[in-house]
Amino acid sequence: MAIRMKKILVVGRPYSNGGDFLIYDRIMRVLQAACPEAQITLNLQNDAQFDIDQINAYDAIVTGGGGAQYAEPYVKTSFFYQHFDEITTPIHYMGTGLYGADGEDSTLYEYPYSDEMISYFNQVVERGGQLATRDWVVDTIFRNSGIRGAVMAGCPAWYDLEMLGKPETDAVFGGSFADREIRKIAVSNHGLTKNAQDHGKKLAQIEELILFLKKRFPSAEILLTFNDGYITKYSKDYNLTLQKWADEQGVRCVDLSSDAEKFKALDEIDLHAGFRVHTHIYCLSRMIPSLLIEEDIRGFGMNETLHLPHITAYAQHSKPDDFAANPYLCAQLDVLLEQMRTQDRIDYGEVYQIIRRCYRTGMQTWLAKILK
Repeated sequence: MAIRMKKILVVGRPYSNGGDFLIYDRIMRVLQAACPEAQITLNLQNDAQFDIDQINAYDAIVTGGGGAQYAEPYVKTSFFYQHFDEITTPIHYMGTGLYGADGEDSTLYEYPYSDEMISYFNQVVERGGQLATRDWVVDTIFRNSGIRGAVMAGCPAWYDLEMLGKPETDAVFGGSFADREIRKIAVSNHGLTKNAQDHGKKLAQIEELILFLKKRFPSAEILLTFNDGYITKYSKDYNLTLQKWADEQGVRCVDLSSDAEKFKALDEIDLHAGFRVHTHIYCLSRMIPSLLIEEDIRGFGMNETLHLPHITAYAQHSKPDDFAANPYLCAQLDVLLEQMRTQDRIDYGEVYQIIRRCYRTGMQTWLAKILK
């Protein structure tokens, strides 16, 4: 008797952010490696409307990352939420995240999920689906909110199968940071630039950061990456002004938007320091040292989970709707880089071991339920 081929639908709604495309590229690669005989369909069309009968013909629906769960209004506009009672196929969320200003306890333990949202997520699990959170901070918020059955599988962008395939003894970042020659540095642009009133302050901040790195590593080439490209709905003025300034400084700009393959431009760098979570994640997944400057709870959660230092873009006690730049940012980085150079303050081999452990305890648990 022939065994029916398992059918999996992977769905997302990314826009231009290259990090979102990286998430789905890594999800697809992990699924294909875990179940090479499965028929896996990828659909990344914005606001795609599906036929219910076609949806229910699949064995599993995979969605997540890239904003899929960052805010209730986003979830509630999804096809799966709106047609949940008609869908019989289990829905498996991956890289589940959320928006939040910071990682303070008041954010973690007073996160305002509605009763409807909590009920929906719990029903996803009760009907055979899964919730895989991107970090321990999101996992904490879920548990405290009464959302049950989540597994902390990390961000799928952590998982580069080539690197995961290396022997455990090779899970180091090319030796210690102290021994590493810094020839090429990537700086990623701000992610939170929708508020035009903040553009001037954020431009001043990233320009100061780049000039600091040029002075500290005078022989290094510096790349400036734009995860959404340059012409975006809210941030065009910020992006184009920064691009023009970078050109004048001899800094090469790199567009990482809309295509996971573009991240390969980072494979030859020796250090990343910047604001974009998925540029940070890509570098770590390739065993490249990276320092993420936190803009909100997404960066906080990532650094907290991977045991990396907390350095914020915003000043202490500043309000989310009135950005104030961290006045000590470059001083903090200067001290941290010196500690890394002289005493190996950050063990990036240990960071990669955390990624490997989360793959074993979280991602493989999530995969097993989909593929059983």
